[in-house]
Amino acid sequence: MALMMVPNVLMWAASAIAAVWKIAQLVRAPQDKGLRVVAVCTVLVFIALSAQLAISVPVMSGLFPEQSPKLIQNVILTFFFALLIVLLQSAASPETVGSRGRIEVALALLTSGALVATFVATSPAVRGASYEDANGHAGVLAFYLLGNLYMSYATARGAYLAWTTAGQTQSRARLSLRVAAAGLVVNCLGTHMPRVVSTSGRLAIDRDPLPGTETWTTPFLAIGIVAFFLGIGYPGARTGIVKARLWFEMRRHYRQLRPLWIAVCGQFPNIALFPPTSPIREAFQVRHMRLRYYRRVIECRDGLVCLSPYIAEPVDSATSPAQQAELVRDALARSSQGREPVSAASVIAAPAVPGMDADTNELLVLSQTLDRLT
Repeated sequence: MALMMVPNVLMWAASAIAAVWKIAQLVRAPQDKGLRVVAVCTVLVFIALSAQLAISVPVMSGLFPEQSPKLIQNVILTFFFALLIVLLQSAASPETVGSRGRIEVALALLTSGALVATFVATSPAVRGASYEDANGHAGVLAFYLLGNLYMSYATARGAYLAWTTAGQTQSRARLSLRVAAAGLVVNCLGTHMPRVVSTSGRLAIDRDPLPGTETWTTPFLAIGIVAFFLGIGYPGARTGIVKARLWFEMRRHYRQLRPLWIAVCGQFPNIALFPPTSPIREAFQVRHMRLRYYRRVIECRDGLVCLSPYIAEPVDSATSPAQQAELVRDALARSSQGREPVSAASVIAAPAVPGMDADTNELLVLSQTLDRLT
């Protein structure tokens, strides 16, 4: 039983992550109509899979009358795929979305009505039984035949539209749509169509043409759903990975600048927006990293400008980082002792080319060299 629940848990976890992520995106861009439809779709499939997971748990299944979550799950899935097909139709062929949209909604309503009627007509003793326990019960078999017939159509149609839309897309979303289409194909060919053949045979000739569909089709369903959500989530996940990499890089540079920043802020405290903290406390600072990083770069440069009159020797491109670190250390000592400036202002750690990246790289080299020196 526990092993059979693993695919259901994986599907539910994928849908939960996708739903939370799409809702978070929708909060930031509430006017995006396409995103609104996708968010609704992911929430619907999350609700449907939550109902499926609930009836898989013996303790939870007793809380629902007559296994109604199975009916709720299938009805929600029909409208989920109706919305998904309308969304993909609007992207693949906008001029036909009106007529096709009405057909898809009508088909979803018809399927849902047939599912409800079959569910009600089934004997209460077996009503809402799982697909694994459907054998020998005509009402249950008819219920799953109707559901899988619609899902076979919906996944095939959705895969076709997703692949067509991918061919019309020039951005990175092309790969995303093709992965989603592949996931729908796996669901169609690996789960829904075999179950249609199996339930049809058991209803018509009281024999299963494809034995074991209750066992081997479930992993295909899990693989297809996970692939579908990976496809939908690929652009956002890629953006998230890039942002995370930039965040870690900024945090690393932020901490590498600390020796130089502490040195100049200790001598010129007015240049710091945020007061210095201990290294341990700084290690736990995770918010506003971009602001903190750029402020530290600016404050390091401001501190060097304030310190430059105390540099004993002129600094140019031939001065090595080690020599500059020595000059900075001596200038800090001279400034802290209250001595008079000894030279005209000179640029310390001057970048060879214009741009903030080049400037930051010079500051990083100077900070690390100064840290080793002190």
